[in-house]
Amino acid sequence: MEYQEALKRGVEAKNYERFEEALEWFSKAIALDWKQPQAYFYRANIYNHSLKDYSKALEDYDRAIALKQDDEGYYYNRALLFLNIGDVERALADYDAALHVNPDYALALWDKALIEADMEEFEAALEGLDRVLELSPYSAAIIYKDKGNIYYKMEEWEKSLQAFNQSLELDPYYTYAYKGRGSLYTALNRFDEAEEDLRKALEYGPDDKDAMQRLEFLQTKRRLAGK
Repeated sequence: MEYQEALKRGVEAKNYERFEEALEWFSKAIALDWKQPQAYFYRANIYNHSLKDYSKALEDYDRAIALKQDDEGYYYNRALLFLNIGDVERALADYDAALHVNPDYALALWDKALIEADMEEFEAALEGLDRVLELSPYSAAIIYKDKGNIYYKMEEWEKSLQAFNQSLELDPYYTYAYKGRGSLYTALNRFDEAEEDLRKALEYGPDDKDAMQRLEFLQTKRRLAGK
């Protein structure tokens, strides 16, 4: 059997979520030609995304990248592993490596922007999201929701509202945008509009515990305000 045949069978098994079988095929492919990076990468993805065996995943990502240093996807997936284990610094380094290979890699730009927002590097985050919007206009509803959340953190209320409105204009069933705008209205003491949005979020996602908690907070704040 040749390397490519073993690799193909591994991919087929992975696609059907027969992960142990897939691991065997990828390991066989590596035994047939250890200098090829793909089998290491595919095996790493199973360990990382499906089996949560991060130490084995990291070993395989490292091997794949050592063999092929110009594939942005390899760095991107290793960055996801670092996020899984809480190593934000190394995740950012891998996002930067992916963007060095491909400056227009939207997924890396997007993930990096969200991390920057968590670190309160808001201007960098917004700049990154604007670039993602140029590269992936089909994701605009989600991107505007993310921008709404960032402006909310910045207490830029009007800009936050505008972003959530743009998100919902593009996708009127988007529960995350309703939750974001509902929390914004709550912060502004616009209680009727807040309740309408949060109940709309629950209409589209009846088991959304986060929406329930936001609604409970709104109702408590409303009682305390006597409204």
